[in-house]
Amino acid sequence: MPPSSGELWGHHLMPPTITIDCLMPTGIIIPLTCVRDATLETVKSDLWHEAKRYPLFHKLGEQCSYIFVSITQDAEKEEFYDESRRLCDLRLFQPILKVVEPKGNKEEKMLNSEIGLAIGMPVHEFDEMKDAEVIEFRRSILSVCKEAVEARDSGAEDKLASYVYPPEIENSRELPPNLEKKLDKGLVIVCVWVLSPTGEKQKYTVKVSKDAYPESVTQEAILKKLKCMKMTKEQQQLCAREHQHSYLLKVCGIDQYLLERFPISQYKYVRNCIAKGEIPQLMLMSKEGVCNSLPHCEFHMPSFLRRPPPAPANEETMSLWNVDAMLRIRILWATYVNVRDVDKIYVKTGIFHGTEPLCQTRDTSQVVFSNPKWEEWLEYDLFVPDIPRSARLCLSVCSVSRRKRREEHCAIAWGNINLFDYREKLLTDRVSVHLWAMPKGMDELLNPIDTTGSNPNKDSPCLELEFDRFGSTVVFPSMEEVEDFAIFVSKLDREERKPADISDIDMLKEIIERDPLSDISEQEKELLWRLRKECLTIPDSLPKLLEAVKWNSRDEVSQVYILFKEWPQVSPEVALELLDCKYADKVVREHAVLWLDSSLTDDLMSQYLLQLVQVLKYESYLDNNLAKLLIRRALSNRKIGHFFFWHLKSEMHDPAVATRFGLMLEAYCRGVGSHLKSIVRQVEALEKLTKLTGILRERKDDTQKERLKFLYEQVQQADYLEALQNFPSPLNNNHVLGNLMLVYVCNFI
Repeated sequence: MPPSSGELWGHHLMPPTITIDCLMPTGIIIPLTCVRDATLETVKSDLWHEAKRYPLFHKLGEQCSYIFVSITQDAEKEEFYDESRRLCDLRLFQPILKVVEPKGNKEEKMLNSEIGLAIGMPVHEFDEMKDAEVIEFRRSILSVCKEAVEARDSGAEDKLASYVYPPEIENSRELPPNLEKKLDKGLVIVCVWVLSPTGEKQKYTVKVSKDAYPESVTQEAILKKLKCMKMTKEQQQLCAREHQHSYLLKVCGIDQYLLERFPISQYKYVRNCIAKGEIPQLMLMSKEGVCNSLPHCEFHMPSFLRRPPPAPANEETMSLWNVDAMLRIRILWATYVNVRDVDKIYVKTGIFHGTEPLCQTRDTSQVVFSNPKWEEWLEYDLFVPDIPRSARLCLSVCSVSRRKRREEHCAIAWGNINLFDYREKLLTDRVSVHLWAMPKGMDELLNPIDTTGSNPNKDSPCLELEFDRFGSTVVFPSMEEVEDFAIFVSKLDREERKPADISDIDMLKEIIERDPLSDISEQEKELLWRLRKECLTIPDSLPKLLEAVKWNSRDEVSQVYILFKEWPQVSPEVALELLDCKYADKVVREHAVLWLDSSLTDDLMSQYLLQLVQVLKYESYLDNNLAKLLIRRALSNRKIGHFFFWHLKSEMHDPAVATRFGLMLEAYCRGVGSHLKSIVRQVEALEKLTKLTGILRERKDDTQKERLKFLYEQVQQADYLEALQNFPSPLNNNHVLGNLMLVYVCNFI
């Protein structure tokens, strides 16, 4: 459901009043005149009042027994359970509403409707997908989501409060020298505001050590307040100590609390105030009141997840390493290839592991574009047992044009498919691959680093392929087989390998210390591989070592796998580097995610979140450890979850990632409970602003004064005022955007 291109098909904005044709369950059509911003609740009430004048009214039940259904601009049938929605926000194809009795689980349908509004596509589209990988991933990621929610909500209220209001702290408790100089003998002045029972604000300025904990600040503020009462000093101190744990400190003006036991100078807000020379402004809040306001999330299991998964088919399998054949693939034909002014077309193919070709590319013969049939076997210089787990076949349909005695080759469309499916089975039999249009400005004829899988647009060019059959299903060897083989190979290698000398070690260190983007020669790669055991003492050398691995050799790949059993923890930056597109191997990426999970604090996770979401695109399969890590961390820290949602949501327009990101957004939205309504508010506000921006862009012939007047008039309407006020900011969910201020625009006009 992309941002609306109009409130009604063919209109940017609905007229102030509109006639809606209402189809009643009795078969009667009732035309009803409504204002554009009327809620469905109002429309239904007016409709029932009007229906009394029409035949068969006595056949109708109570109006609360029915819902409205209509066709939206996306040509989707949608049931409207939320009757607080306004007509102008429904994005109707035609002004027609059908009144029906709801069927199925009403609670689940209402939740699905809200999730659809949040992520931008109806949830039922996932239900209708027949791809086995999508079905299994959806089950898997929702199970991870359920476990994360249960772990988060099973603890004490303090744990839930830390999820809703995660503390924003610096990694080090030590103040930088430039900030230390701004303090008076290591003391911080803090202004604490207290709201009296009558609603009056009182403030108390306290001076505490930079290493004081939030409860110490609370105690000092309570002491200041008690000084106004007739109590002895000992009584005041005793009372302050007793009550300090009954209160929490909140940053004035934003939804941010000092919940964790860290020195106050380690909190980012306080440290920023010190840097600016300002006094931190905090408010004393009742701990009981804050805890009572925390939302308790109940994970609603969708109906498809309650059904048992289909039983796996019993089939005879054989190990990849038992196949004695060279890889070959048959290119049959292409359809929907729309080209002109070219002489011939052909298919270019290559087998890649990340960005590295595993063998020479192979091309089909050139044929006329009007009848693109080849039925041609392409043989590759790659032994089937040497195919790595994450190998992919890269394809492109290329055109040939002869200009002035030279040929010009141009890629028309490209596609990538994994040679092993998500169950580790080698592709066999026939496969249809719908291709993608080549990116603008790309001169290469193959595009190995981009997404794998077919283009969901079935009108795109399509290639029909055929893979060899081997009698039974071929699967990648188990880790036990790999380890046994690696031990056998390492014994042979140990006999041949010469010991490293000092010059070798010095050269190894020089290679490892180079910039990650620098090239490594073949001789240097040989040195890295020969000294791979020595690399264990320098954990962050792993990316360089992996570049030296020959991924088209099972001997080397198996030895790399057993090296991972000994490899020490790498730094977060190196672990992130291992998620780049050139490190395609599944084992490598799984270890990188494990290291990130153990080393990334919430603060570091927030800093790297954008990059982590982007490298999801380089995962070969939907179900992967990185996706699960991101879901778990997003559901354990609302601030991370907020940006996680928007990083995914911002790319839902891209069909290459829409399914992957959409499934992850669905899982996240099922885990946030009542916070989903806040997310929907943010999405609706942005859609309103997007719509207004589009209209103003089209009114380019108007003067600035006319455009401002139009903007002012539109924003004054009830639906815009409701959508654009009192909701959390998408840029920072700690900030709640209050009432809309139109005074400056009004004065200008």
